[in-house]
Amino acid sequence: MILYEIYSRQIPYEGENPRKVLRKVCDPRIKYRPNMPGTCPKRMADIMRKCWSNNVSFRPDARDLDTLFVEMSARDAEPLIDQGNTRLRTEVAAGDMLYQVFPKKVADQLKAGQKVEPETHDNVTVFFSDIVRFTDISRVMSPSKVCDMLDRLYLAFDALSKKHEVFKVETIGDAWVGVTNLDGNQSDSHVKRIADFAVDVVAAAGTILIDVDDPSAGSVHIRVGFHSGPVVSNVIGSLNPRYGLFGDTMNTASRMENLSLSDRIQCSEVSAMLLKEQAPGFPLRKRGKVAVKGKGQMLTYWVGEKSAGNQDATVASRTFDEKPVVGFKDASKGEGKRRVMRGPLGSSETNIGISPMSALHKDASDSAPTSRPKSRPKKNRSHWGSPSGSFSQ
Repeated sequence: MILYEIYSRQIPYEGENPRKVLRKVCDPRIKYRPNMPGTCPKRMADIMRKCWSNNVSFRPDARDLDTLFVEMSARDAEPLIDQGNTRLRTEVAAGDMLYQVFPKKVADQLKAGQKVEPETHDNVTVFFSDIVRFTDISRVMSPSKVCDMLDRLYLAFDALSKKHEVFKVETIGDAWVGVTNLDGNQSDSHVKRIADFAVDVVAAAGTILIDVDDPSAGSVHIRVGFHSGPVVSNVIGSLNPRYGLFGDTMNTASRMENLSLSDRIQCSEVSAMLLKEQAPGFPLRKRGKVAVKGKGQMLTYWVGEKSAGNQDATVASRTFDEKPVVGFKDASKGEGKRRVMRGPLGSSETNIGISPMSALHKDASDSAPTSRPKSRPKKNRSHWGSPSGSFSQ
């Protein structure tokens, strides 16, 4: 009866005649029992049914109940969502959110009020992606439209991360960061999972319109990079606790993404060797040595590419990265007007998601500035490139 009151927030048999209720409860032919509360979780419901069983020998005593409750986790006792109870729904949603923001082990410790200690992970694979020319896109689109684009893009990413069991560490602006093998249960597949995930997110990004009200602006293009190695995880702060990964592996993974090209996936030699072990048939092509800040020359690989002779993709990626001309409707100047931005190399022009031969070429030639603009500003990577190699959520 106590459990019934906890989960239903009301007295059993409320409004009924106590004498009549007692007779029905005692009558083995009627077996009158309260209706199970809709918010009662399965394990608690099983205990309640045993407690009011007609057969006395089936009913647990106090010692049995104590053992059952000790063995239960906090999630076993959480009320299920009641559509009619807004407060309860909010509390349950908040509890479930912990398991989406933190790994299960960390979420359990936080719910129990315990301090989370730093944990070393010997071999994980860290994924980074960002949107090509996000700074330009943010300059010409309203903040609400940028938010809408990111929301649509990251909803697709999040769904794919669940499919491939990639833990989402954080999103900062246009950067999406994920990791595998945090719990050590993906030792034989952590690089393959990231590689499969990377191929899928590049394809998914190509289906996301930059501006749903202006399809001619094209779709989102991303660059991707990943690296494998050791990290240390910890929860930082108490007011708004953030789950962070620390170590040089974070820096290197960020560099792999930063030095990648549009719609392509770059990985380190370490990750490439592990990928060959975990998925021998996975398409992988040597890119060669690239200059990595703080590392010198590093051998890197293109992921998801079979042939070394396919130079068209490389040229297209570099053109897209280095010579962008982005056409959007300019809401501030009225419907039909466009703002055009020229890339750092002057006359060469490429539109987001649109062939260079498209109609936007004419817009670009009519309104592009004649002087040579400054080079594209570099992104601030100080929070990934610091000596500590830290990254926090």
